[in-house]
Amino acid sequence: MLAMILSAATTTASAITIDLTNAGGAGSYGNNLVFADGGITVTASAWAETGSESPASSGYYLLQTAQIWSWSTGLGVCNRNEGVASGSCNNNEHELDAVGRDDLMVFYFDQVVSFAALQVTVDPYDGSGSDPNDRDLRYWVSTVGAAPALGTYTFNTLAPTFGTGFLSSAASSYNPFTHSLTGGSGGALTGNLLLISGNYANRNCTTANVSSDSECEAYKISSLTIQAVPVPGAVWFTGSALGLLGWVRRRIRN
Repeated sequence: MLAMILSAATTTASAITIDLTNAGGAGSYGNNLVFADGGITVTASAWAETGSESPASSGYYLLQTAQIWSWSTGLGVCNRNEGVASGSCNNNEHELDAVGRDDLMVFYFDQVVSFAALQVTVDPYDGSGSDPNDRDLRYWVSTVGAAPALGTYTFNTLAPTFGTGFLSSAASSYNPFTHSLTGGSGGALTGNLLLISGNYANRNCTTANVSSDSECEAYKISSLTIQAVPVPGAVWFTGSALGLLGWVRRRIRN
């Protein structure tokens, strides 16, 4: 009987897909949006490169807060070189992009979650008459005590604090694409922090050669699929099982 109860305690949590579309927004640079589903809450915020190289002539720029907003196709970023969602950014560069000053999106969860079956759907929302956008993404998974302030970081200095960044590639297209991510080789599979950017390492992305996948990333993030980590339930079942075993032993002795 104990084995049966312990076996029941090891059931895997169901995957949860968090819809990031049509939420609108409020505030300006440094704002955030909160989403919840399946008992999990995630706070989303945005950062982007400044015009200040660190170190000088390195080609990498310090990050600063940007504005995050949710459109019909998902979350996008308005950095300080683009304006705000209520102004010029709403008309052109309101995506997570690697054009000019690269953007970074931060997802901070209220609990440790499993990224073992992480799925991220991106939507370039591009159509005939324009170049198809690239859909590559880079991501980092970590466990932190609070949503991080990134103003002292550049893209190439994130790894020591937030783990190795992994690249998931997808060819340029007008269409949405779902990235299935596993943390990469040796990557963290659980955490409460997920960072997502375009391929910032491609400093020469261009619209001139789509066939070689060298176009700049530009898309919105439509949804995230993650799993809860069911430790509390397992602990409760285990405690119940041990209590039942003790009761059975007392009955035998009596």
